[in-house]
Amino acid sequence: MELNVSKELKAIGAVGRALICERVGDIVLSGRVIRLEEPVTLDLAWTYDGKGIVLSGSLSSAVRMNCTKCNEEFVRAFTVEVSERFLKVSESEAEELDCYPYSGDVLSLDKPVRDLIVLNAPAYGLCRPGCCGLCPVCGANLNNTQCSCELPDDGNPFAVLKGLAGLLNDQEE
Repeated sequence: MELNVSKELKAIGAVGRALICERVGDIVLSGRVIRLEEPVTLDLAWTYDGKGIVLSGSLSSAVRMNCTKCNEEFVRAFTVEVSERFLKVSESEAEELDCYPYSGDVLSLDKPVRDLIVLNAPAYGLCRPGCCGLCPVCGANLNNTQCSCELPDDGNPFAVLKGLAGLLNDQEE
């Protein structure tokens, strides 16, 4: 992804605008795979302030993920604000100055876009607000089917209360 800023470099304070829509492949980071289902859309404005380029706007896309309760795949859209600075410096200087480097009249947006996606794409979530999840006994997806499993009381700290309720009911009769 590239952005031509040649006009704005000639006039300090001039505002440039662009709407960029481009597919981005899967991003793998420490074993986590971020799968973008929709193209990344950047709605950007930028200015040259005499020292560097200030870029602002929004980034939006949608990520494919698995529900944390039922493990079904679903797609979740997300939008994040963009606010970045580009300076004519080396890679190492850019790291120290907490900005992105550029040279010539074109900004490479690949690294900032990747960074924004990694930091802001949802990592987990529910497929729907009322997701019922999986049965802990048989593993059935309770969103699609009802099972007749009974949960074992082994290890349940409230199992004693169930027995106490039975005793109280017997005493009342």
